[in-house]
Amino acid sequence: MKKWIFISTALFALGIAGAVGYAIYKINYSHPGRFTSEASMEGLKRTVDGNTLTSYEHPSARITFPPEYEYLGAHRFILYGTVEAEQYIFAASHPDGTTRSLINVQFESILPEIEGAYDYSAAPRAIRIGPLDFYVDADPARRHWLVPNGLPGTDSGRYYSFANERGFPVPKDYIWSRFAYVPEDAPRQEMLILQAEDLTPMGLTAPALRQGGANADDWEGLRDAQLLKLEQGITIEALK
Repeated sequence: MKKWIFISTALFALGIAGAVGYAIYKINYSHPGRFTSEASMEGLKRTVDGNTLTSYEHPSARITFPPEYEYLGAHRFILYGTVEAEQYIFAASHPDGTTRSLINVQFESILPEIEGAYDYSAAPRAIRIGPLDFYVDADPARRHWLVPNGLPGTDSGRYYSFANERGFPVPKDYIWSRFAYVPEDAPRQEMLILQAEDLTPMGLTAPALRQGGANADDWEGLRDAQLLKLEQGITIEALK
């Protein structure tokens, strides 16, 4: 009997390992992230002083975040083989040192040989901060057990891995928020302000906030409050 139990357990373990291996294979070889280049910290086009980021083009603006945010650093890479991307990453902590919030300011420029332009006109809402108009949205999110830092080669994978390497892992359950700016005169450029805000202090989880979850009725109010908090916490000034 023990022999059969051992064989069954071994076969189950092999099945799990095979499923995980296949998932990793699919992630690495059937996703455009495989065309993403290695990251570099050289040749960055923006600068950061404390919690203020200065962009000299697309947009020409000075962006300041609340003082509790610490600047972690920046890098650049070619995303999916189609877009030149730069990420400037900030983090804020809970009193115990765990991650409360991550912010990634991501600048993208479509490569000359690639067709297309950015268009967020279908986004559910828009806001204005200083001189810039943003399309905004948010969703409850949970860190994936298999790829906790996001799919390899994706922009979120680069963002979360960068923060994790510096002691700020993405929270298990969080509110994902996006503010997207596209210059009217340069629609092949965009700036994204992406935030991951920990749900732990609220006693909530992402599955509970999704449709059909125990706290689904609370999501809209929580989303609106979080977007307003982020909006009011950011100061943007045009460069003269």
